[in-house]
Amino acid sequence: MKNYIQYRRDLHAIPEVGRQERRTGQYIANHLSRLNCRLERVVETGSAAFFDNGAGDTVAFRADIDALPIAEETGLAFASSNGCMHACGHDAHMAMLLSLADYLNEHHSEYKKNILLIFQPSEETIGGARPICESGVLDRYHVSKIFGLHVWPKVKAGALASRPGPLMAQAAEMRLTVHGKSAHCARPDLGIDALAAIADLIAELNRIKREDIPAGTEYLLHIGTISGGDAGNIVCETAQAKGSVRAFDTAVFDELCGKVRQAAAAADARYGTTTEVFFSPAYPPVNNDPSLYAEYQEAMRRAGIELLTADKTVISEDFSEYQKRVPGVFAFLGLGDVPSLHNNRFDFDEELMETGIRALTALLDYFAK
Repeated sequence: MKNYIQYRRDLHAIPEVGRQERRTGQYIANHLSRLNCRLERVVETGSAAFFDNGAGDTVAFRADIDALPIAEETGLAFASSNGCMHACGHDAHMAMLLSLADYLNEHHSEYKKNILLIFQPSEETIGGARPICESGVLDRYHVSKIFGLHVWPKVKAGALASRPGPLMAQAAEMRLTVHGKSAHCARPDLGIDALAAIADLIAELNRIKREDIPAGTEYLLHIGTISGGDAGNIVCETAQAKGSVRAFDTAVFDELCGKVRQAAAAADARYGTTTEVFFSPAYPPVNNDPSLYAEYQEAMRRAGIELLTADKTVISEDFSEYQKRVPGVFAFLGLGDVPSLHNNRFDFDEELMETGIRALTALLDYFAK
């Protein structure tokens, strides 16, 4: 069996969610410890493998290592049975980067630049990229550029897809909790109707989307759930709505969040309610450096790897944290017509990882030699 397939299957069978990737992290560290690199454990379960060529400049590559709390239903012989699943392809990302480490173990002295491989925890949850950056690892190893690759359904199998500039959105989950006062519906004057207030608030958010956001602005402002009330004859005391805010530009994202807060305050003034507005911590937009992307295109052309122009997606990714600090390019590895990411039946043709490894090696040849 090809090494990258074995790595993928080994890791697929032991998935762990963010901040709990102990077996996964140990598997990676055990493998890297046998190679001709400097191994550093980062952010508890992560690893950084440094291949030192004595240069003052380092090219970095990143793979994420965490899984999702999804019960797998693929029927694979190596399927997980612990209630978690690599349903976002992080097992493939790790396998490809471990294969690149194997290649560097034999060939790193052929390169002029140093190479750093980052195995990052917690992409799916709290975001492991930021604490890795805050640990100083990019500065310590003099990283000047960074690359990431993500397997991607519905993109042509065996092709890469990306684009210069914004690729993936800044995203936050939103929770609106409206507090009123309970009373019998026969005496509404004694109560404060949280359900009426939240309905009015949602209507105002829809009006803002129709009338206040300039045409052509790329964003998402969505309410997905609403709940409140205990009985049909009682004035609702507490109501809650949950949704999502996403944009490709941080200024637009901040403006949207501001409009939500303003609408909530206006609803409170009309109804006498008190509204808690919560936004989850948001990853920045994935924004590919245009100059570096032009070189990336040339590297793929020289390697004979097809690079398609990807559509922007409102899905988020914390690879963006690295791009805030050094130029970086993030790309999708096409899997063709397979189940979507985060699906309990997600699987793909393992041979496609070979294209990903070729792409990573092509980047080494172009940027590190």
